[in-house]
Amino acid sequence: MSEPIVLITGASSGIGEAIARKLAVAGYFPILTARNLARLHQLQQELNKGAVLSCDITREEDVKKLIDQIIQKFGRIDILINSAGYGRFGDALDISLEDYQGMMETNFLGTVRMIHHVLPHMLENGGGRIINISSMAGLTGIPNLAGYCATKFALIGFSESLRLEYSPAIQVGVLCPGPVRTPFFGEEDPNHHFPSLIARQMLDAEDVALETLKMIQRPRIVIIPKKLKWALKLRHWFPSLFLALTKQLYSRLNIKNRKSTFQHISKS
Repeated sequence: MSEPIVLITGASSGIGEAIARKLAVAGYFPILTARNLARLHQLQQELNKGAVLSCDITREEDVKKLIDQIIQKFGRIDILINSAGYGRFGDALDISLEDYQGMMETNFLGTVRMIHHVLPHMLENGGGRIINISSMAGLTGIPNLAGYCATKFALIGFSESLRLEYSPAIQVGVLCPGPVRTPFFGEEDPNHHFPSLIARQMLDAEDVALETLKMIQRPRIVIIPKKLKWALKLRHWFPSLFLALTKQLYSRLNIKNRKSTFQHISKS
């Protein structure tokens, strides 16, 4: 097969689906994986290309079986895009320990499992590219997202270490998008206070997919939208001021002690 083979986790919805659509049009061969097999087959039919394989990335045996099947059938994986993830929204003490563990299993350890099984094949074939979809929540703490932030902080640290250890053969990129439009905002904030506060920074899944396509050519650490880079510079130079402003902003939302599940990306 002449087309680059791309394995995409969390491809059944959200950012993962948008990435699959973008790469299919751009001349890549997408291998779609998630737990929702019916939705994956529907997407494959719409793309009119690619392959579908079910996988629960929280299960070691599932991940190993997935990679073995791909190598046996296609012989290689050129690019791995880890986009599966979800979050629990609520006060830190209201989130159960089981929920913290679940987020870590999917958002961080799920990615580690994928890389653990894909990386040896990439090295054997002379190289490869890995793109991990993190979040702005991996660069600064956000009220009511303590567990989610922790998983994304871990993912960025792991990705940076991986980049240092295996370059230039393995090119590792980390994409840190700001808030992405999802049904979560409507469910948790029916008065739309949150979107009204950050409307100019809100992204569509297609925005993230386009940036992912660019990152395949030059994997690196990317923050979108670019305006949010100024916020991070403020955090770096004036951390106390930044945290005070963040607390003030989120206090206006009146969201303390509200708890739910959201799929910032996709875990299905």
